Amino acid sequence: MIRFKPLPVMSVLAIAALAMLITLGRWQWERFDEKTAAAKEPVPEMTLAAYHPIEGAIQFVYGVRPDTKEQGWRVFAPVQDGDAVVFVDADFIAQVAPPNAGEVRVPALLRSGAPVTGASIRPEPPGPLALAPRPLQRLWFGVDLQAMGRNGGLENVSDYYIAGAYMGADGRASPNPFARAPGADALPPARHMGYALTWYGLAVVLLAIYIAYHISAGRLSLRRREPSDL
Repeated sequence: MIRFKPLPVMSVLAIAALAMLITLGRWQWERFDEKTAAAKEPVPEMTLAAYHPIEGAIQFVYGVRPDTKEQGWRVFAPVQDGDAVVFVDADFIAQVAPPNAGEVRVPALLRSGAPVTGASIRPEPPGPLALAPRPLQRLWFGVDLQAMGRNGGLENVSDYYIAGAYMGADGRASPNPFARAPGADALPPARHMGYALTWYGLAVVLLAIYIAYHISAGRLSLRRREPSDL
């Protein structure tokens, strides 16, 4: 027969903490499922053949390169492609300090007029934890194409951008490290599984401590059923 007299305050706090840990674990597990599925989906590519760079409307998006872990600013240069304006993520400025917008020219790859091929990406809205943009300096902490277009005085801005190749200091083009499916980030799916197991493990530990404390305090015990209890 189980005898259980829970401590009220401790029980309420334990239930709240347990619910939070399980919620966090479930969220990380969902992220693991989402990223695993996204990794199997190829990112569509697009080629811009006849376009014209638009001077004076470059925008800068903060990012951390997945390949080198460098912090810096992605150079989003708008080009006129027919009736539409398309932003091209065409360069990366590896520095934490904001760039001087007046000193940054349209990347050489776009000035050459050569066809630009890259991943066609429709970005997700900036998350609630993203820092507020600084339009006067053309600085953004999440890709918001329409707002970036308005800030540059542009109309008919497409809802996708092209993650084009980056030109290195040696003049060689290299694949854009940010050419990933929307919602993807530098954290691999396995890390999310590890976080999920950590949260679930902490929930088990919390439950074990709760039970052990009540046993040591004499509030939880298992005693043999006596004839008088029948």
